[in-house]
Amino acid sequence: MIKSYLLLDGEISTSRKQDLLQRWREATDSILWLDIQFQHPISEDIRQLLESLGCHLLAIKDVTRKRHPPKLEVFDDQMFVLYRGIHQINDTLDFDHQQIGFFIGARLLITIHPQVSLGINTVAEAGLTKELLASPLQLALKIMHTSAGIYLDQVLLFEDELSILEDQLYSGKGEVALGKLAACKAQLIKLKRTFGYHRSVSHQLRMEQCSFLPTSDSVHHHQIIDLDDRFERLLSLTQMHYDMCGDMIDSYISITSHQLNITMRVLTVITAIFVPLSFLAGVYGMNFEYIPELRFHNGYFMLLGTMALIATSLALWFKHKQWF
Repeated sequence: MIKSYLLLDGEISTSRKQDLLQRWREATDSILWLDIQFQHPISEDIRQLLESLGCHLLAIKDVTRKRHPPKLEVFDDQMFVLYRGIHQINDTLDFDHQQIGFFIGARLLITIHPQVSLGINTVAEAGLTKELLASPLQLALKIMHTSAGIYLDQVLLFEDELSILEDQLYSGKGEVALGKLAACKAQLIKLKRTFGYHRSVSHQLRMEQCSFLPTSDSVHHHQIIDLDDRFERLLSLTQMHYDMCGDMIDSYISITSHQLNITMRVLTVITAIFVPLSFLAGVYGMNFEYIPELRFHNGYFMLLGTMALIATSLALWFKHKQWF
């Protein structure tokens, strides 16, 4: 599916076909945005269309791959940005990602992706303005900034979930919370890797100087800095949340280990007290015919007294050592 947006003589025309393409080629002062949604493998028609618009063959190959790290490349008359966009949100930190390719020229913006894009749809549904469509670079930055905003909203929403998990961790639901925290760490490490790539792209875009794109004028430079700051914040937040999850897991394991040590220490004290008592009971419980102490008139009471004295002495000694 191809959506076309043409800015010509101050008016915006839209179409779901390629009929605006010819008008764009004839009018040298027009701006065109082609939003292409394709299915794997990419059709030959779309491939030929991209080649006819000057898209580099290697860039086309990269954007049609199911997985490729985000990156930025500059060609003779186009800038190519590969971005990790959002198809849908399954949970707070669980996203269905997809590759989005941006081919940015002086009069042309091509966005290509295999599935519906939340970032692109949000920008398109908010209403395209003539000022936004007048600059392909500005429009591409707006789409990436909007997508990054969706990421940011979800990452900030995770802070509340993290507080709930922390309460569960110390309120008798530690095992359940521990499993959730481990799953969150796995999701955060994936997001951290994605945001690291995005920050590298924005850093490179911040330093890039293109003769065919106004990257250095004040408006676009400010937008690039704003995008870079947003990616930087996303990366720092995911790193902070990742560290917090790890600290909470380590803290819970430490507390559990400490409680287990206390239990083992009490069991050790009990065992230490009963070992000599069991020894005495075993000695005088043997079936020998002659055990002198058994013939004592008060032997039974003497044995009980000795056992009580040993148990009390050991208990007091362990108490003095603060073992319980």
